[in-house]
Amino acid sequence: MELATPLPQKERIVLLDAIRGVALCGILILNMPGFSGPYQWHFNFHLANESGRANLIAWYLQNFVFEGSFRALFSMLFGAGAILLISRLEKNMPGLRPAEIYYRRLIWLLIFGLINGWVILWVGDILYCYAICGLFLFPFRNSSIRLLLTIALFFIAVLMFKDWLSRQDSLKLREKGVAAMAIEAKKDSLTEEQKQDLSAWKNRLESSKIENQRKEAEREITKVQQSYTGVWSHFRQLNHDIESVYLYDELFFDAMIFILLGMALFKMGVLTGEKPWWLYAAFVAVGYTGGLIYAWFVGHWWQQANLNFYNFIEISPVKVSLYQIRRVFFSLGHLGMVVLVWKSGAFGWLINALARVGQMAFTNYLMQSIICTLLFFGYGFGYYGKIQRYEQFYVVGAVWVFQIVFSVAWLRFFRFGPLEWLWRSLTYWKLQPMRKSTPAAPDMLP
Repeated sequence: MELATPLPQKERIVLLDAIRGVALCGILILNMPGFSGPYQWHFNFHLANESGRANLIAWYLQNFVFEGSFRALFSMLFGAGAILLISRLEKNMPGLRPAEIYYRRLIWLLIFGLINGWVILWVGDILYCYAICGLFLFPFRNSSIRLLLTIALFFIAVLMFKDWLSRQDSLKLREKGVAAMAIEAKKDSLTEEQKQDLSAWKNRLESSKIENQRKEAEREITKVQQSYTGVWSHFRQLNHDIESVYLYDELFFDAMIFILLGMALFKMGVLTGEKPWWLYAAFVAVGYTGGLIYAWFVGHWWQQANLNFYNFIEISPVKVSLYQIRRVFFSLGHLGMVVLVWKSGAFGWLINALARVGQMAFTNYLMQSIICTLLFFGYGFGYYGKIQRYEQFYVVGAVWVFQIVFSVAWLRFFRFGPLEWLWRSLTYWKLQPMRKSTPAAPDMLP
């Protein structure tokens, strides 16, 4: 007899849910700049005159400590979840049914990602990307740990190489532009190619001027302070680019690195806390120490460069981006910290609360989009572009508290979060039991 129903609470891996809850909370820190203000402000704190120690600390934390690390941890859990799901399906179901259910689930995830981007209007949606990446995971379900780690390392190398090529293109643009300007200064005639080089370099110089960036940021604020239809029209091209060009140029590799790493760590028993405490302590010590050293130096170099890209390239002794390496360090540090707290047993109440948030990660992720777009965009309360960098953390903390309380309260009465229930019902094309008082069949779906 085929059994394909969602996982009962008593059989869930609490630690995985807790790690997922931490990752989800951390992701909001990185998404908050995109929710609350124009993209020009995300990195350049001069544009909004964000002076003071609080804003500088917030800038460091957002761009060099937290940036990408919690998304990396979330991606690891996506990879682990894929193995959990497929292994349970194959254990209890014959033939192609496991693949059918797995891919049907991904199709619905893709649709929810489109809703998040095109209806809720969060252009930073990650669900669509996960759905695309998930299409490639089924053949890797039985792959060796070595193969998974090798492919992850290869993808890191791919992104480092692409970044190096991008830097070389920027340097060539400057070289050709400066050469063309010198010819123009001598009143000599330019070839058509040199005219194009000159025009491209002048455009780059104009766009980098702080006064022009401020004007562009002001235009962005005005557009996002419009009605729903106005905001939708404004984000239409950006949504299109992110889900097409940017996805296949960078996001796919970015996500797959940590999805594959998560699959390997799950197979090793690392994600489920099966390894000795000293390994997780090593993750914390090495991960945070290495990550923080890198973060301090890179942040310092950017400040020395006055946030100018070309100055940064000249100042930095590292001529290729180590962004993905930093994410590995910090994500393993986060992982080690959560597992150590779980193993200590000293903060069981906190682990259980975070596990509830993680168990409802799908609901809470989309809830963050709904809350923040309504708070900041023009068709809601319109706070877009009106809060400073450090004040974003107040909003983050308030959302955390709300989601923890909501998740704990909801799961006292129900088996799943509302969107988790909808996703599972759509996957199996059958309404799943929702209330805890309703008898549940044996599980297949994490």
